[in-house]
Amino acid sequence: MSFWSSSILACVVLVIAGCASTGNKENAGAGDAAPPGSRFRATDGRVIEIGKASPADGGLRYNNPHMEKGKCWVADGFKFAGYDTLYIAPTLSTASYPDKPADKMVHDLAKERLVAELATRLGDHKIFQNIVTKESDLKPGVKVLRLENTITEFSKGGGGARYFVGIYGGGQPVLRVVGKATDGDKAVFTYEARRSGVSGGARMVGAFMRDEDIQIEDIRSMTLDLSDFIAAVAGKYPPK
Repeated sequence: MSFWSSSILACVVLVIAGCASTGNKENAGAGDAAPPGSRFRATDGRVIEIGKASPADGGLRYNNPHMEKGKCWVADGFKFAGYDTLYIAPTLSTASYPDKPADKMVHDLAKERLVAELATRLGDHKIFQNIVTKESDLKPGVKVLRLENTITEFSKGGGGARYFVGIYGGGQPVLRVVGKATDGDKAVFTYEARRSGVSGGARMVGAFMRDEDIQIEDIRSMTLDLSDFIAAVAGKYPPK
């Protein structure tokens, strides 16, 4: 067996081992048990975990394992219900990145795809009667929940680094997002989430994938977990 074949095989084994250690924990030991009331059954059969909730700042702060722990907060009594429309505002960004056309292209694509993926995911749950992504589409007199997202950390990544150390996270794109939902001037939900080459493909064959394709996979992972959390709090998922 050649050196490169051996290296690829070793990478595959490491990824499989990693997946086995972070996969579904329904059969985990008592020490790994999820807090009561933190697990729900998604409509597609997945078991999702939203973390233990603790009182904080006039609401509940969730130690969500799929977002930045301790940075997912919901106001007291808020259930994402009673709104005619969810308005997902255009993504803002405070992230710094190299002033190069390729970096700007992937950055701007991330801003657009975050809105599109969120609208699709949340639309599937039918929590809101309408979801709009343009302020001009808001109808007068309707009760609106406004969701704003800001990219605070961004990196395009690089295939060269992924070729050598991609399985360990080197060269993977990075995306950190801070979000806030408001009812008028009142904040009712906040979160923070980060992704960096989370898919098996990004780690195993990321050197042969485009930076933007890996980041789109990361955005889909992020919006899936975010929409799962919202659906669970809104009562769309039964407790597990």
